[in-house]
Amino acid sequence: MIKIAICDDDIKLSGKLETLLNSECLARGIRPEIDVYYDGTPLARNVIKGDRYSIIFMDIEMKELDGITTARMIRTIDRDSLIIYVSSYESYLKELFEVEPFRFLSKPIDEKIFKKYFSQALSKIDKAEGYFQYTYNRKVKKTSINNIVYFESKNRVITIHFNDGTSDIFYGKLNDIQKELECSRHCFFRIHQSYLVNYKYVCRMNYSSMTITYDGKEFCLKISENRQKEVRKRLVEMVGNNNYTE
Repeated sequence: MIKIAICDDDIKLSGKLETLLNSECLARGIRPEIDVYYDGTPLARNVIKGDRYSIIFMDIEMKELDGITTARMIRTIDRDSLIIYVSSYESYLKELFEVEPFRFLSKPIDEKIFKKYFSQALSKIDKAEGYFQYTYNRKVKKTSINNIVYFESKNRVITIHFNDGTSDIFYGKLNDIQKELECSRHCFFRIHQSYLVNYKYVCRMNYSSMTITYDGKEFCLKISENRQKEVRKRLVEMVGNNNYTE
């Protein structure tokens, strides 16, 4: 999961940003949690209370607490959030430098530029936090979650299938891995007692099976009967409608 904040007193623009973010996250197999604020005061207050956002899209000029003052308050607590300013005002270079913004997105929003900046932000986040660690033969290994296609379990042996066609093994429980990955920004589907699949690599699915593509090949995995309802429910929540079958 990735936590994102939108802070802009323009309700229409905030709605557009939320729609774009949901669409991009869905396309990338990412579970987003998006909070929308229409002023900087509640955003700063929540960060001070302990909320943390990987990315913050924020306007500069707002009626109550402006975006620069809000960012100054956030930076006293959180130096890691990537702040992307969304504003038609570009005359705040000195102030912007002080709060270390990641990018500046001009109004009206150009969707191509938005996608470019969002992709760059995700890449930066991946380098900082997107890793899965496991141990085999007393060797500790770490791999990017982004490169994991799915986990396969058999007799307590876990096989990790990577997007380059290679694989690796370690001992563990798929239930424990599933719980661990729920804290990440990536979306994994438990489709079977033996399979935990990264949604990023899903190209098609129907009621009883899921087709994944990686390394130039397609593979079909069975969705067990007792998990079909939960898989469908989660997918509907992500997509927002029922157009998910083949």
